[in-house]
Amino acid sequence: MGDTTATATERGVHAAALASMPRATPRRLERLLRQRDPAKVWERVERGEMPRWVADEELHDTWRDHARGTDLDALGSRLESLDAWVTTPASLQHPSAVIHDVDPAPVLFRRGRVVDPTAPAAAIVGTRRCTPTGRSVAMELGSGLAAAGVTVVSGLALGIDGAAHRGALAADGAPVVGVVGSGLDVVYPRGNRDLWDAVSASGTLLTEAPLGAEPEGWRFPARNRLLAALADVVVVVESKRAGGSMHTVEEAIRREVTVMAVPGSVRNPAAAGTNLLLSEGCAPACSTDDVLVALGLATAGMAGGIMQPGRAGAVDPLGDPIDIDSLDRLQKRLLDLLDDGPVSLDVLVLRAAAPAPEVLVAAESLERRGLLARDGARVLRA
Repeated sequence: MGDTTATATERGVHAAALASMPRATPRRLERLLRQRDPAKVWERVERGEMPRWVADEELHDTWRDHARGTDLDALGSRLESLDAWVTTPASLQHPSAVIHDVDPAPVLFRRGRVVDPTAPAAAIVGTRRCTPTGRSVAMELGSGLAAAGVTVVSGLALGIDGAAHRGALAADGAPVVGVVGSGLDVVYPRGNRDLWDAVSASGTLLTEAPLGAEPEGWRFPARNRLLAALADVVVVVESKRAGGSMHTVEEAIRREVTVMAVPGSVRNPAAAGTNLLLSEGCAPACSTDDVLVALGLATAGMAGGIMQPGRAGAVDPLGDPIDIDSLDRLQKRLLDLLDDGPVSLDVLVLRAAAPAPEVLVAAESLERRGLLARDGARVLRA
């Protein structure tokens, strides 16, 4: 690569090329690299001189042919156009948490800055099909933790993950970390493109997947182990009894990482998993302070407040603070009546013991302010 060799090494082109090889699983890449120079490893792959204990002979031949047909200059240009960097255990910028992990991540693709590895970190995870209440709670947790200097880690999925990151970004506090299950040039889900850009602009976007890699199903359990490895605490906001969030919980338990869960209504299917975790002994996360206590950043006397979506200091879907004190008496009354879950407007009118037109006007005002949401024919706290 001539004069560009130093730049290629800096950018991580050889590591990117190794990760792009067929069937180059994290375990095989870990055997290949360890603390070795990726450029020297690549040369050996190109010559077909890899030790037999790395992989079988047939795969060595496949790798050799792949390496000889790889254009490193073109790969370097693609990385540069994305402003992406690739690290391995030989790099000082590679997170130590994934070097010494039970399932190491030997190659990571990154956009954005390097986040302080000594800063406290909390992974906030949950279902893609969350309720408005779950989304609001995730935003509030993300906002409160980021404002307190905690790195918010999540998977940038729809639902709880994305809401947690939007809340953290709105707080303009500690930088965030997003771990994704596709190549940095393959945005998934597509609707979160703005969030990908925002995370990489103010924090770090990470993936093990090489450039061009599609979001195949097997990549997400692998991604979930990184969420657990990078976190000091895993907080589950809403989750069914099975799914990606519960897999992240299992990975956290493997690593002896504290797991917390946000309590939910027994009538809410999206809270079945979190309520199960609580019944099995996980600590409840009823407020940002609860998580800060678990991280050792606050004392138990500070915690105990119940998290109310839409309370003073919370963040609405537009990222603006919500002042609960600005509501009139009837609006506050309606929010209190919705604490037990969604109800029809007819039932809400009966509970409020106020004229129906007044209740409807107050409900519409709450909906405009992002404090109330509709669930079919019912309304609930957002």
